[in-house]
Parts: sequence; structure tokens; C-alpha cells
Amino acid sequence: MTERSTTLQPTVLQAIDTWEHHWNQTQATAVAALKTAFPYLHDCPRYVGCDDIRLEYEENGRGAGRVCVDDEGRANVEFGQVPNQVIARAVDEIGLPYLDYADGPLSEAPPGTYVYECETSAAQFEFTLGTLGHGQVVISFAPIPDAAAVLDALGRAFDEHDAGATRH
Repeated sequence: MTERSTTLQPTVLQAIDTWEHHWNQTQATAVAALKTAFPYLHDCPRYVGCDDIRLEYEENGRGAGRVCVDDEGRANVEFGQVPNQVIARAVDEIGLPYLDYADGPLSEAPPGTYVYECETSAAQFEFTLGTLGHGQVVISFAPIPDAAAVLDALGRAFDEHDAGATRH
């Protein structure tokens, strides 16, 4: 039922239009929050047949990836080639209550994949420390505030990593 029925009452049509306007504002605000948390993101065109809002980044030494905001208002993140130190610093800063396969801080963990599944939101956070010094961050179906918190921590960890690299 994609076409609006002409048999709907004018007040119902007005209510639907109000809802649609609010939803579009909510999505725009979600994108603004994600871009503020991780300023390296830029807009990308939507794929044909895909309603997700798509943001991407590619930065030398910081990896590359994308963030999508789905039509349910949740964020999906896929970042690759991120320095392990950046991932570990960001995750340790966030202080997730439990990370599968980690016996302590991620900064002390060996290469591998570490997962947190949020029982409240059903979001999944997966952090992979690669064997060659670079890993991945994959977040699935996260509420925007949770995804923004991870992106913000990653941004600060990148800044600290870059500052440490320029001192050496």
C-alpha cells in the first residue's frame, strides 16, 4: 500500500503528512548526529531499491567504511582497515558491560573478534582486532545514540592515535 488511498479522510491524510514530515526530520537529525560524532562521514547517493541513508568515509591511515540509517531509524556500521590500537582504545573508553571472548580490556586482548549483544535494543557490536595491526568495526541495528557513542569514541581514539604518531 504505497499509494495513498483517495478514500482517506482529509484529517487522516493530514495526519499522515505530519508523520512523514516528522519522520524525515528525525532521519535528518540522525544523520547530523552521526556526522557530528564522526566528522569524516560524507553523504552518498542511495542505491536503487534501497531506502537506507548511506554515509561513507575513506581516510588515509584511518581505514574506510560506511554507516547506513535504515528505514527503522537504526544505524549499521561497517568500518575496515582501522588500526587495532584505535579500536581497542575506543572500545575500552566506551566500557561495554560484557564483551564476548575478552577477559579484560580490549587493549590487552590478542587478535580476534569480540562481540557485544545488547539485550535491550537487540543491537550487535562486533570489534575485530586483525593479525596485521588493522581490524574492523561492525555494528548492526543500533539505536542512533549508541552508534553515535561508538563513532565519537572512534573519532577521539583516531585523534589520540594521530597525535601519538606525530610525536614519534
